[in-house]
Amino acid sequence: METALTRPRFSGEGESPARGLRSGDAASFERIVRENRRTVYLMARRILGNHDEADEAAQIVFVRAWQARRRFRGASSVRTWLVRIALNVAKSMQAARRSVAGPDAFEGIPDDAPGSEERIRRRQLRERVRRAVTALPDRQREAVLLKVFSDLTCRETADVMRLSEGAVKAHLHQAAGNLRRLMRAEREEGIRR
Repeated sequence: METALTRPRFSGEGESPARGLRSGDAASFERIVRENRRTVYLMARRILGNHDEADEAAQIVFVRAWQARRRFRGASSVRTWLVRIALNVAKSMQAARRSVAGPDAFEGIPDDAPGSEERIRRRQLRERVRRAVTALPDRQREAVLLKVFSDLTCRETADVMRLSEGAVKAHLHQAAGNLRRLMRAEREEGIRR
């Protein structure tokens, strides 16, 4: 458990991790990695749909952040800056492979454990939501991934997307309507089968 006594000290007294990052302080960067690795990994995982690729993307993000540390202006939070890098890295990796990860080959195979039907239903719903989010236009999908799934504020989402807060809210509103339509169409398609 990290306490005030075991937490790494930074080179400057009272120095913020962001300032330490710009100056190249390794302890500051380690703290930034520790505090943001889950957010960066989850952003990449939601775009790439795969643990190994998301893990690789997260490593690339932190290498790029270290290499670009002197260019970090501090206009946004370090977290927002890292999420922007993660979004770009994951999109580049996705474009390079040119295909969306398919569902797991074993998904939907029932097991006899108690509650297995409920787990299967939840897994199927997650897959339907994943497909619907994947089908959204790029900007809407990015807004949903950042605001809803990465739990950024509208301001942070706007910073990452380089848009106004109003534009982000408009993308989220349009995405909500499109998701309702896509989910309804998929549900109706499932009933007809």
